[in-house]
Amino acid sequence: MCNKMSTNQIIKLLNLYTPADDYEERISQSFIHLIQEKLKERPQSEQSTLLMDTKFNFSVRFPFSASNIQLEHIEIPDVLQVPMLKKI
Repeated sequence: MCNKMSTNQIIKLLNLYTPADDYEERISQSFIHLIQEKLKERPQSEQSTLLMDTKFNFSVRFPFSASNIQLEHIEIPDVLQVPMLKKI
């Protein structure tokens, strides 16, 4: 994905990065400037927007795993308070 991102996108991502629960340090400005200099060496793309193509459809597949549990044998506890579910 990084090779598809523009220089502006990478720099914005580095600037917006927030470490979780003080386990990591914030990204220093000197490091970001170093990355900017390295990125200037690569050819610039035509794209200048900081967003991904919203018209692109990402395919998502959810695998189906059959269960051995038979629905006829499931007991729904009253504590769940779902009166619309009734065992037939």
